[in-house]
Parts: sequence; C-alpha cells; structure tokens
Amino acid sequence: MALAEEEIRMDRDPSTNISILIVGAGLAGLAAAIECYRKGHNVRIVERNPKFEELGDFIAIGPSALRTPSKWPGFLDRVRKHSHDPCSHVFKYDGTPVGVFRMGTPDQDSLGMSRAILHRQLWEYARGIGLQVEFGTTIESYYETDEKGGAIDSTGKKFEADIVFAADGVGSPSWSLITGHKDKPITSGYAVYRATFPVGPVLENPVVAREYEGLDDRISLYIGHNTHIVIARSKTTISWMLTYKEDGSATESWSKTVSAHSALNHVKDWYPFLPEVIKATPGMRALDWKLMWRNPQPKWVSPKGRVLQVGDSAHSFLPSSGSGATMAWEDAFSIAACLQVAGKDDIPTAARVHNALRFERVSSAQKMGFKAREVWHHTDWDAVAKNPDLVGRTIGKWIMEHDPEQYAVDNYEDCRKHVISGTQFRNTNGVPGYTYKPWDISTLAEASEKGEPIIDEGEWV
Repeated sequence: MALAEEEIRMDRDPSTNISILIVGAGLAGLAAAIECYRKGHNVRIVERNPKFEELGDFIAIGPSALRTPSKWPGFLDRVRKHSHDPCSHVFKYDGTPVGVFRMGTPDQDSLGMSRAILHRQLWEYARGIGLQVEFGTTIESYYETDEKGGAIDSTGKKFEADIVFAADGVGSPSWSLITGHKDKPITSGYAVYRATFPVGPVLENPVVAREYEGLDDRISLYIGHNTHIVIARSKTTISWMLTYKEDGSATESWSKTVSAHSALNHVKDWYPFLPEVIKATPGMRALDWKLMWRNPQPKWVSPKGRVLQVGDSAHSFLPSSGSGATMAWEDAFSIAACLQVAGKDDIPTAARVHNALRFERVSSAQKMGFKAREVWHHTDWDAVAKNPDLVGRTIGKWIMEHDPEQYAVDNYEDCRKHVISGTQFRNTNGVPGYTYKPWDISTLAEASEKGEPIIDEGEWV
C-alpha cells in the first residue's frame, strides 16, 4: 500500500484548541504542521503552487532536528530508506583524499538525501495523519487583530487562525507586517550550479564507472580556490552542486536553467572525474542559483504576536552552512512546544518566547556558514595536512547536540519572565564560550575581500 493511501496512527497530546494557519507546504511548513498536530493544535495548510511539486537536489538534516521526528511513528524509518550513507568524503580539487567524516552524533546520524524525496515523504506522512494542503492559494498579505492572525490571498479571500506561521520562504510578504520594511538582499558574490538526474546512464562513462567501482552510495566534497563541488550519488540518482564566484548572470530562482557547459570552466583543471559528471547532465542543463545574503533579522513576530515567520522567511542560509533545513525544522519543533506550554490564552507570548529562544542560535549558525565557505575557498592545505578536521568538520557540536523541543519546554518560564518584565535570561543553545554579538554581512564580506580571517571566541566547531 502506498504511503499516500495509508492511515498513520499518531498518538496526539490533549487538544489545546489553538488554531494554526501555516502558509507554505515546504520542508518548514510541513514539519511544523505534523508536530503541531502531534502537540494537539489544530492545523490548516495553504500553498501557492497548484499541486505538489518535487524540487531540489541534495539536503542534509542534522541530529538536532531529528530528535522530535523520532517520536513520529515510522517516519524516520521511512526516510532513512532513501538516505545516503552518513559520511562525507572530502577531497582536494585534484582528487587528493583529505578524509572521511561521519555526519552526526554518536546517538543520531545526520540525514543526507534528495530534497525532493524528503519533501514527498513529509507530504505523504502529513496526509497519512489526516492533514490536507490547500494548493493554489497565493497569499499576498498578512494582518492581525488582538485575537487572530490572518492572511489574504490573490482573490481577496481571508484566512484566519489564532496564530499564522509564515513559512513561505525568502519572498514572504509577511515582512510588511512584522518589520515594516523589506531588507534588500545582498549578493554573496557566489552562485551555485545544481542538477539531479538518474545515475544509470552516467555509469556508462568509464571515468565515472571507475570512480564508483564497488560503490553505490557516496557524498563527496571537492575543494578548490573560490570553488567547491558536492556530488551525492545514490543507487538511483546523482546530484552535483558547484558553488563558484559568480559573474552577475545567476538569479535566485528555481526555474532558471542554463547551459552546464559554463560550469565546466570552473573545474577544467580539476580531478578528471568531476567534469565527466557534469558532461553527463541530461541536455547539459543545470539550475544556476544566485546565492544571496540577508542580514540576521532579530524580529520574527508581528506586533500583536499573531503572525510568526518560520524557516527561510525568518532566516535564510548559504548551502555551505549545512544547517538551513536543520534550523527550519528546529523552528517548527520549538514553536509547537512553546504554544503547548503557553496555552490558548497566551499565544502572543509563546511566539515572542520562541523568537527569543532561537534568534541568537540561528544567527550564529548563519555566520558559521560564512566561516565554512571561507575555509573551503581559501584553504591552507599545509594546515589541512596536519589537521583534516579544518575542512571536514564545519558544523559544531553545539548545533548537532541540541534538542529544540526539550529546550523550549525547559526554558520557557525563565524566558517568558524575560520577555514580559525584562528579567535576566541567557540562552545556552549557542556557541560554547561565545557571547553573542550582532553582525552584518557587509562587514564579513569586506573582511573576506581584504583576506582578513573571521575570528570569534568560543568553540564554533
């Protein structure tokens, strides 16, 4: 029986009578919907696409975002059937091995797999527990009253709930209500070519076949000056993602494809296996995605506390962080717990507590992504020869070992007092030994251009 047709029995917590409207049925929105349902909240989901669409290539979810889904009956067993071996094979651009690095913690491996497959698994699981997505609903604005949050679609129809989650990505119109201004995205100076296709025909190439002899699953990272490429091969598909110094032609769009021939220029003197994989791309067409920075935005909650940004609408990440999807799922599990603790009569406070519990952690994770890219693109290979972890371990233990659901429960009351009356509260879910300091991307970019290292106290990795 297909999962889409199967009823999944999930034990729900007692009803909170809290109604939640989730705008966006992507990874963040669906994870939030499933967990909020489990917590006893009432969930409604709307999505602008006219039907379910599988998009994306390789994605990684860290252990911190897998502890809560481990409580969803059967979910992790299902998705791990489609996941890669949880190891990253790291190489110098010429093919020299650096090392093999296990991704995760001793009790929980990271989940590396096709984003498209993970998205479908989430969608089918949500359907299995009785949740439905209202497709073809394009939300154009948000509003709120003292008692309700609301959203208005392109036809003028209004949707209301006790609280609204804006899980509609970097282009979310929720900024108008939440901050009153829209920060202009800043180019990172880089873009990424990305493509996913069946692995079978690629293995007819003798160079590729020799590379994968005896292997049917491998995640590989090749590092060069101002460029890196990730290749994720499974039994059925192969994905490649090449991050490069862009020339201004890329766009931030899932729909723009370009000739993959241009990607070959960035690896022409690299390990011969790499250009052969690119040449195998069907039709030699690849997505060319412009990597844009958005400064950390401390405020994710509307003035009356009835609309909350979740995932990319609150905080976008560079792929080099390896933590964008992880942070989006953490958001989902944190707010679901906060609402349960607060109850229906204190929803605005729950949203503000969630924001306060998470902002510094998320902002530090964003900064870590910049640090990782700098290490990869300006590698000191003599230093790496002595310590391969410099390029192989770029996600800190402080990210992987966290439990966002339990953290919200344990710290809710102290943080609530801080939010309500300004009592002292300090988060413990960030970088050990580091006192959070506001930052912006322009400052980091200027330092990078000058060749100045980004140095912070604390144990970042």
